[in-house]
Amino acid sequence: MNAVLRAMRDELRALFGDAQVLSILLVSLLIYAVIYPLPYRAELLRDVPVVLVDQDRTTASADLARRVDASEAVAIRTDARDMAQAVRLVQERRAYGVLLIPEGFERQLLRGRQSPVAVYADASYFLMYQRVMQGAAVPIRQMGAEVEVGRLMAAGAALQVARAQVSPATQVEVPLFNPAAGYATYVLPAAFVLILQQTILMGLALAATRRLQGAGNPVVLVLGRMAAWVAIYAVLLPIYLIVLPALYGLPNLGRVRDALAIGLPFVLAAGLLAQCVAAVFRSDAVVQIVLLALGLPFFFLSGFAWPVEAIPPVLNAVAQLVPSTPAISGLVRVSQMGAQLPDVAMPLWHLWALTAGFGLLAVLIQTLQTRSASGLSDMQATGRSET
Repeated sequence: MNAVLRAMRDELRALFGDAQVLSILLVSLLIYAVIYPLPYRAELLRDVPVVLVDQDRTTASADLARRVDASEAVAIRTDARDMAQAVRLVQERRAYGVLLIPEGFERQLLRGRQSPVAVYADASYFLMYQRVMQGAAVPIRQMGAEVEVGRLMAAGAALQVARAQVSPATQVEVPLFNPAAGYATYVLPAAFVLILQQTILMGLALAATRRLQGAGNPVVLVLGRMAAWVAIYAVLLPIYLIVLPALYGLPNLGRVRDALAIGLPFVLAAGLLAQCVAAVFRSDAVVQIVLLALGLPFFFLSGFAWPVEAIPPVLNAVAQLVPSTPAISGLVRVSQMGAQLPDVAMPLWHLWALTAGFGLLAVLIQTLQTRSASGLSDMQATGRSET
């Protein structure tokens, strides 16, 4: 036990005694906590600028433009003379969509015919495209339904009968686990896990490359280092998994103990993976470059930015070796969906399996390093005795 505590103390001294490692483990986490969530605070895009091209200039076209402008998704900022001017405004990024009401719009409606309305949206920015299409499509459908109801009532149908004919089924949308249907509620819980993993990998791998190889039982040394990581992240993990989501108003339906039960093997697996990465690349400069380059692939392989079903099977198999993959699955279910530990047994066992696998590799690496250091010491001692 004393040997484990001694190894733990040595690891803490190495982590807190290196300014660069300390800045990665602590300072970068604080910076990420403030900067990363800021763009998503609004949850939803609102009032995306749209250009109106009204070629009809009638009461009906003005009513439709007013309805679209009243939508929270878009805002009509300019009434262009023609499509050429509207396209120029979109190309200059002063607008992200065009609503074109053709000439004869009201006349076609009065004749009982369909009157097409064109909506052009900038698809190079998917969120803008989605909001423009949504902000225009809903008012257009509502106006079409009202026109059809009025036509049926003019033909003698009762109001309720006309409404039933136009819309026989009422659609009620209930966003589960994300009441605002916002982007921040979706992306931030998973992003916090990825930020934790990236800082753990970079900080602990950097410390491992600079560590002096001392003698000792490899199992004891690895256990002592794991104890040091647990001591550090016993403070940092609740901040990222519990405090920050509460500060940013993210829904949290799970229990704290369940989140921490998943967070413990996640921290251990990520820390042990960092030891393996350090043993492979050895140089602290190379380790930093490699892990920085892997940050974006880990983001996409985790399965929340890009659907798991669309990831090639080979890459998906590789993703299962990254601790953030099961951690995100388990922690999001617990925090966002109110799942309990039996409901996330697979991700939890997955994390413990990664911890065991990377732990065995770390012990093997430490054994080889200890033998190498011992052999080098024997050679030096032999050389001195011969001298």
